[in-house]
Amino acid sequence: MAAFYEQVKSTIDKAGVDIAVGFGPSIKFIDLDSADMNQELLTKGDDAIVWELATMEEDPVDPLYSVVFGIGARTLNDPGRYNMAALLGAVRAVFAKGESINVFDFSTGGDGVTKTGFLYVTDVSIDPQMFDKQAGIRFVMIVAKAVRLV
Repeated sequence: MAAFYEQVKSTIDKAGVDIAVGFGPSIKFIDLDSADMNQELLTKGDDAIVWELATMEEDPVDPLYSVVFGIGARTLNDPGRYNMAALLGAVRAVFAKGESINVFDFSTGGDGVTKTGFLYVTDVSIDPQMFDKQAGIRFVMIVAKAVRLV
């Protein structure tokens, strides 16, 4: 499971980076599981795509998994939250309900070429907005089923 967990995580990382790059260099991509990146989020005044992998469990057994993760937006100086709406729209376009996303290994040492499985998005919802004393943060919560190719 450890290898497939890394592959799923790296695939979501790659998708998030691609979304951020689509908005230009002013949008950062922050993995909230990374202490360094989390510190950057709290100290910099940049808008960002943020995400975290909440759970990934065998369901019922390997090679079938249930996955829950949040990917969202943090914006500053965004009256009306129009920038946030655009970022969340881009996230929802990539992780739409019913979407099948191929899993590759983009982690360190992975080739990023060999398909190792796929994620099938079963539910998408937007959580209420949170604030970190200077910015608004809103997550799109995604529930998916993952299949590791054997």
